[in-house]
Amino acid sequence: MGALRCDASTFKMLPISPPMGVVSGLAVSSSDVFVCSWPKSGTTWMQAIVAHLVAPDRSSWEHVSEVTPFYDAAASWEGGGPSPRLAALFAARGRRCWNTHVPWTLMPKGATYVYVVRDQRDALVSFWHHLRNQRGDAGTYEGSLADFAKASVDGAEPYGAWAAHLADWSHAVGDARVLFVRYEDMKADPRGSVAAVAAHLGIAASDAEIDAVVARTSFAAMKEDKARYNPRSVDWAPGYEFLRAGRVGDGAATLDDDAKALLDADKARRLDGITDDQRAVLFGPK
Repeated sequence: MGALRCDASTFKMLPISPPMGVVSGLAVSSSDVFVCSWPKSGTTWMQAIVAHLVAPDRSSWEHVSEVTPFYDAAASWEGGGPSPRLAALFAARGRRCWNTHVPWTLMPKGATYVYVVRDQRDALVSFWHHLRNQRGDAGTYEGSLADFAKASVDGAEPYGAWAAHLADWSHAVGDARVLFVRYEDMKADPRGSVAAVAAHLGIAASDAEIDAVVARTSFAAMKEDKARYNPRSVDWAPGYEFLRAGRVGDGAATLDDDAKALLDADKARRLDGITDDQRAVLFGPK
């Protein structure tokens, strides 16, 4: 038995998101690019990498959302297609790129996809910090980290359980349109990761161009240039740093034993049906 797939009728998105029918219904082609992930899995980092590969002249864009906007925000849409502003930007560049947290089952098919996988504990802790510092129409999470871990596993928070998201995307393993990239590999070998993304997008980047993207998308460089990357789709609590830590291991150091056990059990249950090949792509060799 394979992993379960997400259900459009129960999958929870942000309050600022458009209807799922709009999100799933976009007509796409192979030139369209989707940066995909469960939230806080390195999405903005990969969003920036793709933006610098597709539009290396940074004088042509002031904010990353001009190149890889948030697919899951109603402001990105008008009717059943991109807003006129985004449509004009896409037309000028000759390529549409997005970032999204939509599961594979509910994604429009026929584009090119990069799915980023991050350690469950690290992603969850980062998402808790994110949601508790959100303001405005996107909503604010006010519970503890332990409460959030349980609510996330139960599917009560935006984008559902981390393990459910990965289980759904496991069905795309082996599809040539989808490149899976692990956050921990991006940290260990940023140059190799950028080169792999460039190849997947069909961009013939030179060694010097790859090096330039690596330099411009390091955590330190992005944090220094944070106005280019801080999301504009939501408001933030005063003093909150969206580019917060970028570390591997925060989850293990922050979560209590009960929360860790809860996450481990949910991961084991939801991913029980995946194959060894799927597991190797999502988590690396044993």
